[in-house]
Amino acid sequence: MSDRVQRIDLLTVIGLGLLLMPLTTMWHEIGGHAVACAVQGGRLAAVSAFYVVCEGLGRRANILVAIAGVAVDTVAAVVLHQLWRRVRGDLARLVLWLAWADKAMVAAGYFLFSGVTGLGDLGPGEGGGIGPLPQPELWRAAEAVLGGVAYFLIVRAAIRMLTAMLGDAPASRPARQRIAHGYYLASGCASVLVGLLNPMGLFITLASAAAASLGGLAGLISVGFAVPRGDEQRAFVVERSWPVIVAGVLMAVAFAVVLGPTVSS
Repeated sequence: MSDRVQRIDLLTVIGLGLLLMPLTTMWHEIGGHAVACAVQGGRLAAVSAFYVVCEGLGRRANILVAIAGVAVDTVAAVVLHQLWRRVRGDLARLVLWLAWADKAMVAAGYFLFSGVTGLGDLGPGEGGGIGPLPQPELWRAAEAVLGGVAYFLIVRAAIRMLTAMLGDAPASRPARQRIAHGYYLASGCASVLVGLLNPMGLFITLASAAAASLGGLAGLISVGFAVPRGDEQRAFVVERSWPVIVAGVLMAVAFAVVLGPTVSS
């Protein structure tokens, strides 16, 4: 069994959560919403960890700003999946899998969240990102179904990809849980703590930080518990990496200090 050893350092997984959470969030907010605002001639009145305020645009341009976050998340998920298929090395594959799962689940989760609640970037009613639209109830139903089906398929894909790295033996359970649950808790808790720094207080924490992290990544809970019943266990080792851990802590602190309270212009 020495050639099939599986060892996943939990602190390194936590470090990856602290590192990737700010990067994936800024990709959505800055790379998506803020860039869409700027290229259309809008004024960025505020940039926060979990939202962007864009002023000076018409209704159609504002809709493009609203959907830009989900759009760039979807593009990122496709690119990350292709990179994951090509790379070698356990740490590299783990990083790309985590980043892919993060972006894919969050993208699908936005459809589900906006469809169920009517809020958020894809909300079709008054106050929603793409609203007001005619017959918002039908829009919400369609978004909820699309988001639910997409999320289910993404979770299934995440399980298959993790199986490709770890094998399908029940003995892979500890590694699966350390990876999926460790990242989920690190990323989600860090998001909520950063959200508490926002001047809008609990609303942003619940509606944006918690919804996008603890809600959007909830599929990782199922991924960690889903263990196939095969007999193949593949070697997969991620040793403790202090550079990753330190980089994660520094990135999370910088993200909280700079964007947590909101940058206004």
